[in-house]
Amino acid sequence: MSAATAAAAPLASTTEDFRLPGTQPLSLADPIATPDVCAPCHSNFGAPTVEPLRTWSGSMMAQAGRDPLMWAALAISNQDAPHSGETCLRCHLPKGWLEGRSTPDDGSAMTTADRHGVQCGFCHRMVDPLGSPGSPPEDAAILAALTAPVTDFGNAMFVVDPLDRRRGPFDVVADLGIDPHVPASTLVSPFHQSATLCGTCHNLRNTLYTKNTMTGEFELNPMNTPSPDSTAGFPEQSTFDEWAASTYASTGVYAPEFGGNLTTVATCQDCHMPDATARDAIGGVVRPDMPVHTFAGANTFIPAVLPFHPAFGAEVDPAALQANIEVATKNLRRAATVTGQVAGGNLTVRVTNETGHKLPTGYPEGRRMWLHVRAYDEDRNIVFESGRYTFSTATLETDPALRVWQTEQGISPAVAALVGLPAGKTFHLSLNNVRLSDNRIPPRGFTNAAFAAVDAEPVGATFADGQHWDEVVYAVGTSAVAADVTLYYQNSSREYVEFLRDANTTTAAGNILHTLWQDHNKSEPVAMAQVRVETDTAAVASCSRQVSKVETKYQKRYAREWSRCFASRVQGLTCDTASVDARIAAEADKLRSRLGGVKDRRCAAPGLTPGTLGHGTSCPFPCAGIVVFDLPGLADCAICLGDALGNEALEAAYGTTPPALPAPLGSTQLSCQQSLGRAADVLTSGWSRALARCEDGNATGKTTPPVDCTTDPDGRIAKAKSQAGRQVDRCDDFSGIPGCAGSGDAAAVKACMETAVGAVVVPYTQVAYP
Repeated sequence: MSAATAAAAPLASTTEDFRLPGTQPLSLADPIATPDVCAPCHSNFGAPTVEPLRTWSGSMMAQAGRDPLMWAALAISNQDAPHSGETCLRCHLPKGWLEGRSTPDDGSAMTTADRHGVQCGFCHRMVDPLGSPGSPPEDAAILAALTAPVTDFGNAMFVVDPLDRRRGPFDVVADLGIDPHVPASTLVSPFHQSATLCGTCHNLRNTLYTKNTMTGEFELNPMNTPSPDSTAGFPEQSTFDEWAASTYASTGVYAPEFGGNLTTVATCQDCHMPDATARDAIGGVVRPDMPVHTFAGANTFIPAVLPFHPAFGAEVDPAALQANIEVATKNLRRAATVTGQVAGGNLTVRVTNETGHKLPTGYPEGRRMWLHVRAYDEDRNIVFESGRYTFSTATLETDPALRVWQTEQGISPAVAALVGLPAGKTFHLSLNNVRLSDNRIPPRGFTNAAFAAVDAEPVGATFADGQHWDEVVYAVGTSAVAADVTLYYQNSSREYVEFLRDANTTTAAGNILHTLWQDHNKSEPVAMAQVRVETDTAAVASCSRQVSKVETKYQKRYAREWSRCFASRVQGLTCDTASVDARIAAEADKLRSRLGGVKDRRCAAPGLTPGTLGHGTSCPFPCAGIVVFDLPGLADCAICLGDALGNEALEAAYGTTPPALPAPLGSTQLSCQQSLGRAADVLTSGWSRALARCEDGNATGKTTPPVDCTTDPDGRIAKAKSQAGRQVDRCDDFSGIPGCAGSGDAAAVKACMETAVGAVVVPYTQVAYP
């Protein structure tokens, strides 16, 4: 075998080498309840996109115990360092580990129930191991009874309540007036809203090694001896530490695209369990901060192959897995912004990390991100290419300009001599003790000192303090006038999957994984971001004008249809809402056809992308949940913001938004209500038209230098406000009219309307002119 797949001579490790603090096997009084116990209340209540059990069931948390890559890696880990499989099992199958089925450490004693992975009963019995303020009083006795207290977060050093007492962030007993988990009990736990809970398993250090503080090297501990300091082991994964040293942890970051109902995100849960307005169970209260249990990550490979696993396939729900693949894809497409510029024979590409940890992060083996670039001359001939990936063979072609972001680990000469492998890069995870390279892009708030303090500093790459992006300069030649740039992410490379097959001499897990990989798209990379870099400014301006045109036409249709409907309702007349919806839907179809569809000659025909116009990863707030990856995504964004602008106007004028309808008014109120409806329409159309006109001047170069259109440089916004104000002034009495009329007098009503429309009209305009 080649050095990459050669078998290593096993270390003389024992179970003692992997003993760690926290709750120990066979110490629970009550077993961990399986998900079927939770199903009657926490699923199938008519909201599949937010139901905790349903959303969890498609996640990698639920599949952690079935993950065929984990089983393949575990087998080789046990070959290299006997009993090291213990460390895999405690993270991936915590129920089985706690209940004593990690012996033997190849996982063969694990049951179907154990393979539910990181399951409800485990997470909701976790105890804050440091006993932080606000912890349930019952926790003090649990921590005091530990034979080995936990002093830091990581390595699955969890503490679990020995009794079946459920914990969560909300006081559901107070909400419901009863304890829904009787005969178990329910406790309120701030720990479940803390990122430290996630750090329990998303910070991993190999405790076979301890860092020599004099040399900086990670040296083998004496065999058959627990690690003297689990925090000083070799860093396999540092996702929690990366987050803890970021701006997300220190102050939070405005990122509504990640947080659901949250606009500023700070913790792991904020992004990976975004808040929704929903209930968590049948009969539960509706709350605006209900965390959705999708645990959105980046893995699209394992959920795709699990339904075909020869042993575990019958245990999974393919539909739930597919839903999570879609969630993961959207999450990846929010994770990075890519921009580019062609000038002077060079293409400069910037990749910005929008996440709260390195990009990519997590499990290091076979995980990578790279750029595929093609540059074109005026005749659209390819004059340069880098980063080509051949999907049929799963091969990333190397070239001198190729940029790949990844971490590479290996073994030192001392360990190499001991295990009979060449020193340097290996995929032998349990033996690795050297970080050979790490050019992954840091998060916001990065400093070299903070990351070095947790052994997560860049290796073989340089990032300045505060830098959360990387730039690549390609020499594309002076004939280049345009370029297509795509950022790809891959969960598992061909080289790694073949290593797991070839180096495995003890189980069939490597062959099973390879067969699944071979037969089901070979861990097909996901296009995270794409941008068409275009030097033809006229073409870009024409596309922007087209976006503005179709967005405006749709918004006018939306506003006209619902304004008529609302005007009829306040008069006591009927409104055929089904017909209204149909006409608006038909206009939306026209928009999609003209923006990214068959009738799009301005944007799709020349191959432009939202990134060409200057868009980042997501639609502007309040539609930030829409991923703006391609032109269809931009069309969805335009429709959403058109709806939002129309709804703000309707809310201001009538006090309600579709599908709710206003109540009929008395005859003395109708005239004023009609004036307010006209005022809202005039303000919305005039303000949006003024901004678009101004931004078009900037885009086409007619306005030099460009101006800040929100400052109303030509007075057109003021004119729209004045016209709307004259409609408001027609009202003598605002009493009894909902919406902005409740402000009481004409000046206050005008200000209320301007605030409402102004909150959305700028992001609405940014669809065409970001």
